Amino acid sequence: MIQSLHILRKDIRHLWLDLSMYAALLIAAAIAIPKSWDPANLSNTPLHILITLLNVLIPIVWLLLVARVVHDESLVGDTQFWITRPYAWTSLLSAKLLFLMLCLILPFAIMQCAMVLQTGTNPLHALPAQMMRLLKIAIIVWLTFTAVASVTSTIQRMFMAMVAVVLFWAGALTLVSGAPGPRMAFPFASEVFGIYLGVLVLATLVFQFATRNTLASRVALMAIAVVFVELFACLVEGQIQAPFNAFVRRNYPLSTDASLRLAFDPTSIPSQDAGQGEHRISALVIARLPIALQGLAPTTHLNDQNVSFTIDAPGYHYTAPWRPADLEDNSLKIFIPQKALDAAHGASVHMHLSEVARRMFPGTPQTILAADSFHIPENGVCHLLPALSGDNVSCRYAYELKSRTMISAAVASGTCIKPEIFHSSLETLAARPPSTELDPTVEIPLHLGGAVCPGTPITFTPFHPGGNFRLELDIPSISLDRYLVR
Repeated sequence: MIQSLHILRKDIRHLWLDLSMYAALLIAAAIAIPKSWDPANLSNTPLHILITLLNVLIPIVWLLLVARVVHDESLVGDTQFWITRPYAWTSLLSAKLLFLMLCLILPFAIMQCAMVLQTGTNPLHALPAQMMRLLKIAIIVWLTFTAVASVTSTIQRMFMAMVAVVLFWAGALTLVSGAPGPRMAFPFASEVFGIYLGVLVLATLVFQFATRNTLASRVALMAIAVVFVELFACLVEGQIQAPFNAFVRRNYPLSTDASLRLAFDPTSIPSQDAGQGEHRISALVIARLPIALQGLAPTTHLNDQNVSFTIDAPGYHYTAPWRPADLEDNSLKIFIPQKALDAAHGASVHMHLSEVARRMFPGTPQTILAADSFHIPENGVCHLLPALSGDNVSCRYAYELKSRTMISAAVASGTCIKPEIFHSSLETLAARPPSTELDPTVEIPLHLGGAVCPGTPITFTPFHPGGNFRLELDIPSISLDRYLVR
C-alpha cells in the first residue's frame, strides 16, 4: 500500500498541469450548464457552443489523462526502466486505479453535485442515482480507456486504437440493428451488459498488469468486443429469438387472474385512418386489431407493454419478434411484414398473440401549491412562467425520475394574468433512468393543455411496480386485410 501511494504521488506531481486543465473544464461546466437551464438563455448561442465544446473536451481529457498515467509505466515491451525497480504489479495497478478514483471520478462527481445544488434539490437524496450514473461511465469510458491504454505504448497508438474500437462498434451495431421497426427492450439489458463489460474488461486489465502479455490481452479485448456485438444482436435486437423468448416468458409469467384477459371482437373494425401518422415502417405495415384488455382495475396502469404473435396461412408461418404494444381504445396496434400480408391476402388466417406487461399501482398522492419555483416529489423542482399562455411549467429532477408519475391540476385556457376558463388536466410521466451526460439533471416540460397559475394545487401520484404478467389470445380465423392502417 505504501508503494501504491508513492506511485500515486509521483503521478499527480507529473500530471499536475493536465489535472489543472481538467479542473478548469469541470468548473466551467458547473457554471455554464446550469445557466442553460434558464429559458432566457435558450437563444444564447455562445453559451450553447461552450457547452457543446465541454461535452467534447472533457472526454478527450479523460482519454489523455488515462493514457499518460498508464503509459508512465508502460506495460508494452520489456525495455522500460520501471521494470528494474522493485515494483509489485499489484501496487502499480492499485496506484493507477486510485488515480482514476481520486483525480478523475471524484472531481467529476463533485462537479455534478454542484450542478444539482443549483437546482435547489439535495444531492444526498439522489446519491443512489448518482452512483449508478458514475458506475455506467466507469464501465463504458474510464475502465475501457484504461484497458486500451494498458495494451498500447503511446498516446497516438491509444488514440488510434480507440478510433478503431469506436468504428468497429458503430459499424457492427449498425449492421445488427438493421431490422425494421421497434423492438422490445430486453429485461435487465443494462445490468447484463454492465456485468459483462465490467467483469471481463477488468479481468483483462488485471491479467495485463500481472503478466504483461500484451498479445493475449489484445486478443481478449477484441474477443470481448465481438461477443458484446453478439449479445446486442441477441438481447437488444432479438435477432436470435429463442433465448430472448425464453427469458421474456420466464420474467413475464402467464397471468393467473381469470378476470384479466384479452378479448377479440370480430364485429368491430377500429379506425384505420393514419391521419398525419405513419401506416408503414420500412417493410412493416401497421394494423389495428379490435382487441381489448378486460379486467384491469381503473387505478392500475400498465408499463413495458410488448406483443408477439404468430400468423399461420396456407403454406406459410410467421412468428413476430417482441415489439412495443399500443393497446388503447379497444384496439391493438401491431407491425406485420409485407411478406406475411401477401401470404395472408384474401384469406382467413390463424393468429396467436402473446402480450406482456408490468402492472403499476398508484402510491400516495402528494399535493403541492404551484409557485414561481416549488419543490415536488422524487427530488425535483418545477418553475412556472405566469405570463406564458398554454403549457408554462417545466420540472427538473436530479439524475432520474425514478417512478412513473401522474400529475393532475386545474389549468387556465389563457394566461395567469388574464385567466379564462379553468379545466382539469392529467399527464403521466414515464420513468427516466440516469444517463451518462455531463448534465446530471432531467428536464421534463409538463404538457397539461393550459397554464398553471401560482397557488394552484398540483397533485403528484407515483406508481410502483406490481408484478409482470403475460396474456395469451388465440384467434382461429381473422382476415388481416380488414385491419390495415391506410
